[in-house]
Amino acid sequence: MVHTMIIDFNLHIPEKWIKEEIPPKIAAEKIIEFLNNSSIDIGVILPIAPYIPNDYVYKVVSYEPKRLVGFASVVPNPADVAIKELRKAVEDLGLKGLKLHPGMQGFCIRHPHVIEVLNTAGEIGIPVVIHAMKGDLSTLYFRSTTKHTIPSPDSIEDYDLLPILAPKTKIIYAHMGGLFGFREFMAIAAGHPNVYLDTSYSLITIAEEIGVQRLSVYIKHLGADKFIFGSDHIIELTPNWLSAKRQIEIIKNMLGLSGNEKELIFSINAKKILRI
Repeated sequence: MVHTMIIDFNLHIPEKWIKEEIPPKIAAEKIIEFLNNSSIDIGVILPIAPYIPNDYVYKVVSYEPKRLVGFASVVPNPADVAIKELRKAVEDLGLKGLKLHPGMQGFCIRHPHVIEVLNTAGEIGIPVVIHAMKGDLSTLYFRSTTKHTIPSPDSIEDYDLLPILAPKTKIIYAHMGGLFGFREFMAIAAGHPNVYLDTSYSLITIAEEIGVQRLSVYIKHLGADKFIFGSDHIIELTPNWLSAKRQIEIIKNMLGLSGNEKELIFSINAKKILRI
């Protein structure tokens, strides 16, 4: 049986590892154990600044460079500070992309500083993963509190405009826009050659809400070359019902995708974007 490579484009290190000063080598071992248990070949670590330092991600992935890919994260406002930090993370540390989370980092994606950072990412040849979940009440740690329930000031039109304002930048909208926005984000991805959707987290909730057959129709209409597998797994924190294994099972055996479509989603698209 031919092995299908799986790249998880959306993995997180818990903030408690930083607070508890978990050595990077131990962190790498924990992540590799998760990858092995989940039948994942390569994991992409997405930090969120300022909670997870870029230096820590660099040290973690350095222990397993064949199986771990590290992204950087910067708070994009002010742009000059963010760009300096981003260039250091990419040029000096060798990190392969940028992760932004408007809700947790407190910015609007339409802000001129954000656009400047995105264009810089395009200039230096790295992709940008942006948290995009319409109606999202969650946080990175699966907590919901009143301070996180204020609707995002960013509109669907803002997400649609972003790839036009940063045309040389490959943008991956994480979570496909979420249960309440996936149709709109699929339309955005269809309209822009530099936009992709990662399947993380929302794959389960969307499949449960509309059924795997209808979800399969959406994926096939948009094209498997627009989707990237990600789990949004936070090591040692994500509950079993949101596990990477469950998400892999949906893509592999429940959506009725062809072998080529599965390969595109699981690894080919990610390898192209990451240039690996």
